[in-house]
Amino acid sequence: MEEQKFSFSGSFQKIREYVETRIDLVKLKVIAKSSRIIGALVVDLSKLVLLLMIVFFFSLALGFYLGERLGTHSLGFLATGGIFLVLLLLIKLFEPKLEAKIMDITIRKVMGKWNEDDEGVESGDTDQELADLAEKIEEDVKEIIKKDLNHEHENK
Repeated sequence: MEEQKFSFSGSFQKIREYVETRIDLVKLKVIAKSSRIIGALVVDLSKLVLLLMIVFFFSLALGFYLGERLGTHSLGFLATGGIFLVLLLLIKLFEPKLEAKIMDITIRKVMGKWNEDDEGVESGDTDQELADLAEKIEEDVKEIIKKDLNHEHENK
């Protein structure tokens, strides 16, 4: 049975491969989480566009309906415009509360998508994962060097 000789270059190559693999793992986790968030944003944007189209067509229907009731289509559309003006003023009046609520909903949605688990992808705070990864790499490097030094010492 052959005994392997200690080699710093071999140890450092193994360490380098280990670090590169761990970095690739973190990159893949970030990509998975980012793509989930982007997917959710695209779906929400699609819903918003469809909602705007629905509001537009309901506005047309309301304008024509009120126009028939008021005797002229121009008054019907003017009344519809007035309704939207009142809604705009209400939004302006409650703007700080609405803005805070929308920010809260947005943060919850993004963080919810960020923290969702994928198959084989752990959830958690990426900064903490990176700190834990650095600590783990440091411990592993020390362990590898310690084993190699012990192995070299035994061979002398």
